[in-house]
Amino acid sequence: MGNTASQQVSIAEESEERAPQEIQFDTVQPRLIKNPFPSYEGFLIERVLQNGRGTGKVVRTEHLTSGNKNKALIQVYTYTSTRPVDGTYVVLQFSQSEKFFAAHKKRPDKLIVKKGGWDPENAEDITTTADRRVFLLKPSQPGSSDVVFASRGSRRVITVFRNIRRFAELEDDGTGEAVEAQRYQLVTPHLRRAAASPETGGDFLEVVSFPSKPLDDAGKELGCLDESVKSHV
Repeated sequence: MGNTASQQVSIAEESEERAPQEIQFDTVQPRLIKNPFPSYEGFLIERVLQNGRGTGKVVRTEHLTSGNKNKALIQVYTYTSTRPVDGTYVVLQFSQSEKFFAAHKKRPDKLIVKKGGWDPENAEDITTTADRRVFLLKPSQPGSSDVVFASRGSRRVITVFRNIRRFAELEDDGTGEAVEAQRYQLVTPHLRRAAASPETGGDFLEVVSFPSKPLDDAGKELGCLDESVKSHV
């Protein structure tokens, strides 16, 4: 009976956590998302086929090179919310491909990246956490410099794997291969304007160099964030 009661409480808490709420766009900043742990170290990037076509799936790359560094650059949109939460709601979009991170429509445990077909189309116009592109950015534990990305505030968080070819998924927080596979740091890159190319179609911001760890004051640029996560973004 005790286990049943505990399960009911857990289900109720998760149901409340997932209840949609209104949000309002606040800021956007370019970042790189890095897992710092040895067995899972690397940056989030879209898996690309040999012909150059994207797969709509996210993997981790252990090294940024001149060929992939700009493809790993992510626009992090932040939002204010109507109710207090343990973190900040965000939307993630690859800068170069303009593809959004999102939970699969029919498989909420599957992480995808997709450019078009969204309503609303622009991240600035998103007003509810029911949108599949919304994640809750929160500390992995109180006082930690590592963060997790929870899909729409649920227990499902972005998770990478030891095998760099395996697509990232949305697994329950604290489960799977290891909790380190679900912990990230947001890195502030150094950018410069680069000339247009056939791939970009116009001038764009190019990643020049970046620190191996997040800048301590990186979060100061995003004033909307909860004090517990300001240093993470």
